[in-house]
Amino acid sequence: MDGAGPAGPAIHPVVATFRLPHYARLWSSNLLQFICFQVLFLAMQWLVTSISPLRSAVGLIGFVQGGTIALCSPMAGVVVDRAPKRNLIVAGRFAMAFISLAVGLLVWSGQVAYWMLVAVSVFGGLVASVLGPATQTYVVDVVGRERTHEAVSLNAMGTSFGTMGGGALAGVLVGAVGIVATYFSAAAGVLIAALLVVGIPALGAVPRTAGSRSPWADLREGYAYVRERPPLLLALLACAMALFNGAVNPMRPNFARPVLDVGASGFGMLSAAHGVGTFIAALGVMLRPPHPRHVGLLITGTMLGYAIGLVLYSLAFSFGWALGVEVWLGFTGQLWNVVAVVGFQLAVPEAMRGRVLSMVFTLAQLGFVGILAVGALADAVGDQIALAIFGAIPTVLLTGLLAFGWKTLKKMGSSESEEVHA
Repeated sequence: MDGAGPAGPAIHPVVATFRLPHYARLWSSNLLQFICFQVLFLAMQWLVTSISPLRSAVGLIGFVQGGTIALCSPMAGVVVDRAPKRNLIVAGRFAMAFISLAVGLLVWSGQVAYWMLVAVSVFGGLVASVLGPATQTYVVDVVGRERTHEAVSLNAMGTSFGTMGGGALAGVLVGAVGIVATYFSAAAGVLIAALLVVGIPALGAVPRTAGSRSPWADLREGYAYVRERPPLLLALLACAMALFNGAVNPMRPNFARPVLDVGASGFGMLSAAHGVGTFIAALGVMLRPPHPRHVGLLITGTMLGYAIGLVLYSLAFSFGWALGVEVWLGFTGQLWNVVAVVGFQLAVPEAMRGRVLSMVFTLAQLGFVGILAVGALADAVGDQIALAIFGAIPTVLLTGLLAFGWKTLKKMGSSESEEVHA
């Protein structure tokens, strides 16, 4: 129950969720992971720009990692639906700590080369393809479906803290102690995050029949389920626009250096401003949940808002303008994240959550695939024009999707949910 009835004041659903067994511990471990992953992400970008002057060098790293996640996520979703998610999270975090230590040692030895970072990105993408859906679906296992919105919103707020704290911390660490210490510090944090989860039971049901069927049969079942439901298909099509919307990540260090000339500290501030936007969005959606019938429309609309933000970012006539747009991108991106993670999980049966959510993660990673193209385009026509093009294309496509598919999108939060609970 959310309240104490006549014996005491009502407890806010968010507070009640945080008081559930194991959730506070899980939230803390996820927060630490978010901070460390953000530090690792920005440290990798800064390291690449120190090795190569080409804009496409950062883009290739993102392309390799995102492409690996996109290719592996469908089967990773099958794994998540068949194995204890807690164990997958612990193993994945240990693997990410190993990656961080390895890169730190390579830089320390002076033997680091660009091709090594590409290889590391493949390994990291493979691990991340399992960690993403495992982390998000395990949150629901811990709190139950009736607390999905509050738990995912709190998790998103942790992501926001991680983006803000990780962005600022990365700028400070890289500038003050160097790349090597930055990687070692992040590795230690990820290990602590893994150990925190070890103390939580391996909750969540694993289907008894999972071992009697091939993984490929499970994968085909997941695709068939989505293919037969137009609202899910259109919502996933909107998510696919991340192919263009991921352009800001590789372009941020380029804007920080040659365009705005603000250095490592400014680079960290840009990322931190993005985190401020994500925090505002997470707080807002937690305090005022969106209506279930608006989920499909919100997934598409927030993706459109992010695309418009890319066009605004391309103007970049001052550092203050760029900071403001970063807040907007964080806001719209986080809204999309929360609505998509909650909406898709509640719209499908429990046994299908890992596979369907892995489709969302697959499409989200297309942004990293697209950054190879935006990097090459930036080398040819300049940073600002390239970013404007990558914002304009999804703006047009998503506007058309809303104009002609809004009636179908509106059904995602009604008929699908009714089917799940039938």
